[in-house]
Amino acid sequence: MLNKVKLTKEEMKEFAEVFAYYDYGHEEIGMVPYYPEYPDRTSLVNYLVAMISTADEYDAIYATSEKKEGIIILTDTTHPFPRMAMIKMMWRMMRALGFKNFKEIIKKFQAGGASLEKTYRDSRKQFVQIELLAVKRMYQGQGFMRPLVETAFEVARQSNLPVIVSTDAKLKKDKYEHIGMKLVNIRTLGDRSFMYDLVRENAEEMQLRFG
Repeated sequence: MLNKVKLTKEEMKEFAEVFAYYDYGHEEIGMVPYYPEYPDRTSLVNYLVAMISTADEYDAIYATSEKKEGIIILTDTTHPFPRMAMIKMMWRMMRALGFKNFKEIIKKFQAGGASLEKTYRDSRKQFVQIELLAVKRMYQGQGFMRPLVETAFEVARQSNLPVIVSTDAKLKKDKYEHIGMKLVNIRTLGDRSFMYDLVRENAEEMQLRFG
């Protein structure tokens, strides 16, 4: 399993920019155009930095090595962030987008139906969630995504929990499936905008499925 790390402000911005400027190809547009001031992505970068900085404060970031070629942010419902941390993160996100825009973004995410996270929470099911995964541009295509996702599997395995993730890119969805996650739902958010919900079941669920 990879080690937890701390990030500098410059590193937080670099990973946020990697995420914000992702190339979706020609078939999709992702969620990016729904953020204010698009095609300028400053607001989106600031929004992502708000998430990353809170995760950094509460030791939720793992990296591929001391070079930090790639990072993954994980949350675990059995060890949730303190309530104050969640308030702090929401406040930072609202400041980054503006309160009205923040509400509109939430509506967009909900437009295609309930997310896997909401479904699990409503049924009081515990899980580990991949909140963000990013690999620096110079290291992309070199296999750094796999150890990050496998770290999520290992964290979940320790408590016998499933791993879930939602992504707005088919290319990312395909990579998660290749590493061992299963697509369970596609939510349509708008024209050429989709959310893909994936899960890696825990050991008990896999045993029941395959016998």
